[in-house]
Amino acid sequence: RVTRRHPGWRAAATDDIAVMVRGASPHRGRMAGGGGAPGDRGAAQRGPRESGDGDGDAGGGGGRGRGRVAGGKSSDAPWLLARLRVWHVMSLGLAIRVVVMLYGEWQDANMAVRYTDVDYDVYTDASWLVAAGRSPFERTTYRYTPALAIILLPNVYIHAAFGKALFVAADMAVAWIVVAVLRMRGLPDGHAAACALAYLMHPLSINVSTRGNADPLVCALVLLTLYFLLKKRVTAAAVVFGAAVHFKIYPIVYALPIELFLNSINFGAAGWGGGKATPAAAAEGVVPRVVAFLNPTRIQFAVVSAGTFFALTGAFYAMYGYTFLFETYLYHFTRADNRHNFSLWFYDLYLRYDTPSKLGVALVAFVPQMAALVAVGARFARDLPFAMLAQTVVFVAFNKVCTAQYFLWFLSLLPLVIPTSRMALRWGWLAVVGAWFLAEFHWLGWAYQLEFLGRNVFLQVWLAGVLFFAATVGGLAQLIRHHEVVPSMWRGTVTRLR
Repeated sequence: RVTRRHPGWRAAATDDIAVMVRGASPHRGRMAGGGGAPGDRGAAQRGPRESGDGDGDAGGGGGRGRGRVAGGKSSDAPWLLARLRVWHVMSLGLAIRVVVMLYGEWQDANMAVRYTDVDYDVYTDASWLVAAGRSPFERTTYRYTPALAIILLPNVYIHAAFGKALFVAADMAVAWIVVAVLRMRGLPDGHAAACALAYLMHPLSINVSTRGNADPLVCALVLLTLYFLLKKRVTAAAVVFGAAVHFKIYPIVYALPIELFLNSINFGAAGWGGGKATPAAAAEGVVPRVVAFLNPTRIQFAVVSAGTFFALTGAFYAMYGYTFLFETYLYHFTRADNRHNFSLWFYDLYLRYDTPSKLGVALVAFVPQMAALVAVGARFARDLPFAMLAQTVVFVAFNKVCTAQYFLWFLSLLPLVIPTSRMALRWGWLAVVGAWFLAEFHWLGWAYQLEFLGRNVFLQVWLAGVLFFAATVGGLAQLIRHHEVVPSMWRGTVTRLR
């Protein structure tokens, strides 16, 4: 990567926003639409670095004032990157997943410890119930949308491993969308493929999909939402986003940065208040400020995404009633899991499990989580991929229940921010990733003693969880510190990183 300061940068003011504009450069900082040619030359612009999202909203994500955009000449790249192709990494990722999936089938048939995730058995049992014309919620612990049981009906009619193949396909779709977004932002194929490789070769992503966990489906929907937003296909993005929230409730946290991202500078049609929270509107009170914030694009995304969510939810409510609402959504708000997990709240909820105070603590746990989600979502909204990554890390780290498959939610977004990170590979990334893995393995050691050896080490498991929380939050702090905030879009065009 080339991150040298370019002498052509100069300060300029455009529409009352401090922006950085520089002269022509053949290699860095170009801005073009999604279909622009990577080799385009000419004057380049870069969005605001300090505050504001381009129309006075709270969506600012301040940079550090260095005026740099990650990227560099292809000739500067290592030999391997210059020759790496997308089909190389996609083929390798798919081949590994197919081999591991086949091995898992063999292990299930020949060994006492099964490879298949217990959740996959729950999905399949629910599909059998649907095939028999019964409710999937008759299966104990099925707390997912009925759509999942319907999608996995081929488990009943074709082969029991169909769902695993589907989840592997979703895993590959995640990598493909990562490549598509990075290409849109001007990265050469070798660099985009290397970023996707970070996801495809991660043991967790391989393990989650091949064991039969459905989280890759949600990750693919989240990334597809981002892709459509950068393509300015707002309706398609809203439909996919509504479906993602229906499948898993956690993507709802992205609503704040997405709405802030959909400003009138990038998406036109100012609307009632010009899509701009003006000082005059702020002085008049909350309602004028909200009205001034609105623009047709923000309203369109909110209405269509909410409509998609409520259409799916209403259809399944008509079929399965209140049981569907409780098991799929309401249960998670009051959930207090007494089983050991990575959560900071695990031990307290374990001790209170059969007491009246359990529900109160479960609800109080949302307060720091929501506060942090709003803070990072508003701060980095204009750099949408990074805002979504930071929110996901916060959501997982502060959640009442935290299990290993949750890590896939932010792992799928991480490749999108690697090109804009100033963190050195050797000491920066390796230190962050190494500390996180060490904290995870430390927790797993105590969890093994508790679950398999039957030792009373609940306190030690919780203390290991506290250390893991510190490693996760500390890693996010380092990512924020070394991240170059580059607006995802400026004046309606995708900001290119090269």
